[in-house]
Amino acid sequence: MMGDNPSGYEIAREMFGRTADIQTLTYTITKQERIKGKIIKQVSFTKMQKSPYAVYLRQTYPNDGMEVLYVQGLNNDKALINPNGFPWLNLKLNPHDGIMRNDQHHTIFQSGFDHVVSILEFLCIKYKDRIDEMVVYNGEVMQDGRMSHSITFVNPYFELIEYQIEEGETIEHIADKYKLSAYMILEKNPKIKNYEDVIPGQTILIPNDYSPKLNLIIDATEFVPLKMEVFDDKGLYELYEYSKVVVNPEIAAEEFSEGFKYYDF
Repeated sequence: MMGDNPSGYEIAREMFGRTADIQTLTYTITKQERIKGKIIKQVSFTKMQKSPYAVYLRQTYPNDGMEVLYVQGLNNDKALINPNGFPWLNLKLNPHDGIMRNDQHHTIFQSGFDHVVSILEFLCIKYKDRIDEMVVYNGEVMQDGRMSHSITFVNPYFELIEYQIEEGETIEHIADKYKLSAYMILEKNPKIKNYEDVIPGQTILIPNDYSPKLNLIIDATEFVPLKMEVFDDKGLYELYEYSKVVVNPEIAAEEFSEGFKYYDF
């Protein structure tokens, strides 16, 4: 239990434990990501479950009505897409590449809170001897009508370093191993065309950590992140706001099927 005056690190640790217990989740996410120098905004309703992993997403901005459904093991492990536009047909696409990775920092496998939390946990372990200095508690704030805690993770050790590709590695593998942004790695290496366009022995630039600064607003009751601002060496890189968050709702199995009556596949 936390005391009356919790530290930023204590709040972060509480968030780590609480989010690990989440099995199902619904929320609306407003995300703003810097793509090719411009901030691109998207707003989507999302429902997900951890096991078996399943995600349904319905976008409201900019393409109101576009839907994505992914269920682990179905459709040859491809996502079903209702583009709500040309070619006016449902598509089945690999979530890891192609159209589903265009102008996106993350994949649908990084929906929910586990990806965000894994990055912060990794940083807390990596810098455990200095973590109390790096995680700052800013006080209580209101977010989405909820009393919340504001913390900032300041990382003065952030830098770009050279990295030599090992056998079997892709950009995604490297990002997952060191809890980095795969999109940022691709961005820092403009000669690399896609996430698999690397060979063993090749030297690339990668960030040594996810970010030099992260601002988080964490719900004071559920201890889930409601807002996350990520900065890089140029400024704001990512902004994610979660609203109407419901933790562990009952989700019927049919809600992860394309024939569910409220979907338009």
